[in-house]
Amino acid sequence: MRSFFNVRTDCNETRGRILSNSESTIHASHELDGDTGKLEKYYADWASRYDDDVRSEEYGGPAAIASMALMMAESYLGRSPKTVRVLDAGCGTGLAGIELKAKGFSKIDGFDLSEEMCDIARETGVYDKLAANVDLNVEAEPVFEEKYDLVVCCGVFTLGHVEPVGLRRLASYLNDGGYLVASTRKSYYDGSDFESETARIEADGILERVSTLKDAVYIAEEGAHYWIYRKGAKAS
Repeated sequence: MRSFFNVRTDCNETRGRILSNSESTIHASHELDGDTGKLEKYYADWASRYDDDVRSEEYGGPAAIASMALMMAESYLGRSPKTVRVLDAGCGTGLAGIELKAKGFSKIDGFDLSEEMCDIARETGVYDKLAANVDLNVEAEPVFEEKYDLVVCCGVFTLGHVEPVGLRRLASYLNDGGYLVASTRKSYYDGSDFESETARIEADGILERVSTLKDAVYIAEEGAHYWIYRKGAKAS
């Protein structure tokens, strides 16, 4: 697969200090260049330790994105979260799903590339349906037939994982007028063409950017930008 990342992973915040074991594990995942086989193997090995590792690094992304999802449900869709159908795209072990459930969402589906991560997400009991082996770097038919009012995508647009064009694939899961809330780790944003891809998607009438929250809480090492999009009528 073509590598689209042109940024070093030894960012300024980590130079000159020794990384913790959990932080080293997270950084190693950023060096996989979006290679499906490498990502599947890495997360198969990491799945059982993933929650402990990211929590030890103060991973606040799932809570932040769930709060934004609640705002979209109540203030934009004008509905109670319990009536809103949500897709957790790149659900991992279910950390975002747990936060969504705590905010009152009850109709939650999820998918991930890693079968082992999905197995752990299933144990949370918050998902109606889960699917594994979903690769947002590959053009494919949506794994679920349903269309969703909200799609949340946390921790997926990060170094070594999913290309910005994955936004187009996420749009295919939305109802017309539905909303996508996605995070981009700052180092990913700085080293990718995410902004340019957003402009192309808007020009194509697929997604309309509603809002961007810059430099918000994500993980102890660095923050993230959070993006809110509305699906336009041309997307299918």
